[in-house]
Amino acid sequence: MERIVKAKFITDFYGSAPALGAQEVMKRYVEDKIDKAFLSFIDGIKKKGDTITDKAAEILSVFHRDDNGYPVMGNWMLKKCLVTTGENSFNALKDKSHPKKQIVKNSIIYVEPMPHVNVYNGSIVKQPSGVRTYTVTVGNRSFFKAYEWIPKGTTFEFKVTYDETMLHEEHMELMLQRCGRFGVGAFRERFGKFELL
Repeated sequence: MERIVKAKFITDFYGSAPALGAQEVMKRYVEDKIDKAFLSFIDGIKKKGDTITDKAAEILSVFHRDDNGYPVMGNWMLKKCLVTTGENSFNALKDKSHPKKQIVKNSIIYVEPMPHVNVYNGSIVKQPSGVRTYTVTVGNRSFFKAYEWIPKGTTFEFKVTYDETMLHEEHMELMLQRCGRFGVGAFRERFGKFELL
C-alpha cells in the first residue's frame, strides 16, 4: 500500500553528512596517527597551524546534495525515522494486536522519491540558511561541532510504500503521526522535528 505524506518542520533542520566525506575522514585519521608518531613537537605545532581550515571542515556536518547542489533529505533518513517510531510505539508482548519489531522493520518497503527528498520554503530550497556551531559533551569529553541548517517552517513531501499484509493501515497511520517527534537529520534530540500537514 502507498501513502503520500506532506510535512512541515517545527524545529530547524540540521545537516548530517561529514563535510569531508567518509574517505577523507579516514585518510586524515591515518595521517594524524602517523604524524603523532613521527613528527617532532615543534613540527607538530606547525602542522596544526597549517590545517585550521581542514579542522573546521572536520567538525562541519553538511546536507546531502542533489545533482543541482540543492540541500536534500535522504529517503533512508525518513525510513529510519518510521522504523524507529514503530519499534518504540508498539509492544507486541503487552498487546497482541501490535506488530512485532521485526515486522515493523520489514513491512516498510521503501520511501520515495529516491534517493532523496527535496525541501521547500515556498519554492525549492537551493542553499542552507548558514552554519551554526555548538559545544557537544559526550561523557567527560567536550568538543565543537558545526551544522548547516534550514529554518523551521520548511516543508517536504514523500511517499511511503508498505506491506499491508504485515502492517495494518491504522498502525502505519499511528507511526506517521508520531514519527515527527523522533525527527530526522543530525542533532535529532533538539532539531529535525516535523508535523504532518
